[in-house]
Amino acid sequence: MSQRPFDFAGIAEFASQRLAMIAERARTLAKGVTAFAAVGGVLAYAVGLFAFPPSSRLFWSIIGIIVCGAPLLAALVALRRLRRVRATVSQTASELRSVMNDKAMVAALTELVDRDEASVGTTPLVKLGTELNVLRKVSTPHREALTSAWQSITALTSLPGLAALAIVGTIALFAFSAIAVMARLLLGT
Repeated sequence: MSQRPFDFAGIAEFASQRLAMIAERARTLAKGVTAFAAVGGVLAYAVGLFAFPPSSRLFWSIIGIIVCGAPLLAALVALRRLRRVRATVSQTASELRSVMNDKAMVAALTELVDRDEASVGTTPLVKLGTELNVLRKVSTPHREALTSAWQSITALTSLPGLAALAIVGTIALFAFSAIAVMARLLLGT
């Protein structure tokens, strides 16, 4: 670091803009995952109604909604959290300015700000989410003061897990659909 004084307000403002930029990029992924989960959930639910015998269709109609909707719910939670990031950019900057007396917080924000825009635009979102865990860790003691900033950081750090849950769950639903259709056709019930 250089000997010149820090512009704490500028760091906070730029960091909040950077979080919003990452969130906008992540929204594209979240929209795709949401569409994928919706298609997989509807298909698996319909296949379950087709594949199960009439005696268990009532059970499937209730349990199937929960099972088939879980991946979609994870994707929708991620998408909803990411939408809130853009709406709270100025409030996030104000909150970050209020905790600039914490050296660890300044270091984490400076690391976020020092990354060039091209790097942020090309780094995989999962890796960015993991790197933002440092910011999440140092901001944890300030959660009460950082309501909007905390929501933004949480949205970005929880994205990899929610997206993985939605994708893996949807793939499992596709596998269930294939197995259920084959079983129905082979057993001919």
